[in-house]
Amino acid sequence: MENKTITLHTRNKLINLNSQVLKYRLLIAYSLLLILIGICSETPQNLWSGTVRIFTSPSNLLTDYFAVGNFGSAFFNSGILTLASVLLVRSRGVTVSGPLIAAFFTVSGFSFFGKNLYNSLPIIIGVYLYAKTVRKPYSQFLLVALFGSSSSPVISYLTFGTGLPLPLGILLGYTVGILVGFLLPPLASQFLQFHQGFSLYNVGFTSGIVAMFVTSAFRLFGGDIDIPNLLSTEYHSKSAIFLFLLFTLLFVLGYLLNHRSFKGMRAIFASSGKLVTDFVVIAEIGATLINMALMGFLMLAFIFFMGGELSGPLIGGILTVVGFSAFGNHWRNSLPILIGVVLASKLSPEFSRETFIVLLTAIFGTSLAPISGYYGAIYGILAGFFHMTLVSNVAYLHGGLNLYNNGFSCGFVAAFMVPLLDTITQVKRGKKHAGKRKI
Repeated sequence: MENKTITLHTRNKLINLNSQVLKYRLLIAYSLLLILIGICSETPQNLWSGTVRIFTSPSNLLTDYFAVGNFGSAFFNSGILTLASVLLVRSRGVTVSGPLIAAFFTVSGFSFFGKNLYNSLPIIIGVYLYAKTVRKPYSQFLLVALFGSSSSPVISYLTFGTGLPLPLGILLGYTVGILVGFLLPPLASQFLQFHQGFSLYNVGFTSGIVAMFVTSAFRLFGGDIDIPNLLSTEYHSKSAIFLFLLFTLLFVLGYLLNHRSFKGMRAIFASSGKLVTDFVVIAEIGATLINMALMGFLMLAFIFFMGGELSGPLIGGILTVVGFSAFGNHWRNSLPILIGVVLASKLSPEFSRETFIVLLTAIFGTSLAPISGYYGAIYGILAGFFHMTLVSNVAYLHGGLNLYNNGFSCGFVAAFMVPLLDTITQVKRGKKHAGKRKI
């Protein structure tokens, strides 16, 4: 009996190991695909010069790396940073889960408009130093390290955007960046309670709070942060082809890994998406990849329906949503948010013609999908509406030094709505019980 137990345990361990190897291989293959596209799209000289311009850009919102560099260098930057993130996590022996997939695709997406190796490294170092200080495994904080690079413009702006001599700028940028990384883990765990898990971009909200303090201190000493608006739609067609082929590949791979079935999709669609909801655990990797593909197609269809053109930020938004489709997003809880944002924009003379802003707000606004999934589609539409009204007013607080501006806004929307919705739900339940007693 003892031998039998050991044999079963070993088999399960091998199966799990093989599954993890496959997931890591898929993530590495995705990273290499981005790098290959970058290398094949430009001459070596153009690739190098574009990459240098990306690395030396202040990188605060909105800085489209298609506009700063070029098509190839933006893809190359995304591939390199994604690959480095995957290898870092794999070196720590961490199991690939829905949250990690979300983190990798978020890193990949934001590497098209704000993240690069230079400005992401200090955040990762700061989180590592925090882990050492509290004497806990670094692997426990890797998610915060990856998502926390949303604060990476702090480093780039202090280095390249303040007019300081380069050595002093590097020293100041890296010192502040490491400090930010050190502060993120304890703050992120506490701010989760602020919105009660109803905003998927929890670290984005935390980074917004930290960036707000950095920005306020900078302004206190006479500094002024220019918020750029560098966008390029020059590569719309190429980007659309890339995304369509990527989502098709994800769908086919998911279908094959799911034993040529859609088993598990019903469980995904039935979930509210509230943190923490791991679709890899709920429905396995195959169904998760199918859901990621479906959400990618939905985002593409939404952009084309609205008459938008793809740029670095919109690609970043789509890839982020695709990643979070392993960790909370699906069409049932996300579509009401899109509708709510569009409705708000149609009622606003300011945003009715700003297609890009509406698209970006709606796509990233799907961070509020758990509200729709938990309380119902009507409240999801309302959440999207509120998000549209708020998001344009919070960028000033952090000066664009937090890339997850929508995540920052969504945290406030969730914190505002959830207590009210809980009260409404309790009142309805009370009336229902009272009615039953009378009967």
